[in-house]
Amino acid sequence: MSRKTFKIIGWILLLGMGASWIGFGYSSWYLLLTPMAYLSFSINDGSIKKIGRIKQMSFLQVILIMIAFIVSIGIVFGLIKLANYLINDIFHLTGGIKTLSVIIAVVLSLYPVKFTFGSVIYKVMNATR
Repeated sequence: MSRKTFKIIGWILLLGMGASWIGFGYSSWYLLLTPMAYLSFSINDGSIKKIGRIKQMSFLQVILIMIAFIVSIGIVFGLIKLANYLINDIFHLTGGIKTLSVIIAVVLSLYPVKFTFGSVIYKVMNATR
């Protein structure tokens, strides 16, 4: 299969998840489809070949990445719970404004994780070079 095919597959998965989330709400299938979309995009841009670096990492670096991942999940969960509390209990938003606020809150809660987890991964990958 060509790289463009994997890009198209990734976009189909992401757009399908987005449409079904809006239409039907959250489903546990997204836990499977999201990594599949990420894998498709990774194959497309050639970064999947960089997985060979994992073999070069020490045990301490693997533990550091796992701890950073767990902390990142905790940060996202805490920020989403805080946004839920603000939207529902403090501001009492309803309707389309609430939906838009929830979408913005989820997107904004991912940015601190992008920087914290991303910086740990960047430092570990630079150390393995």
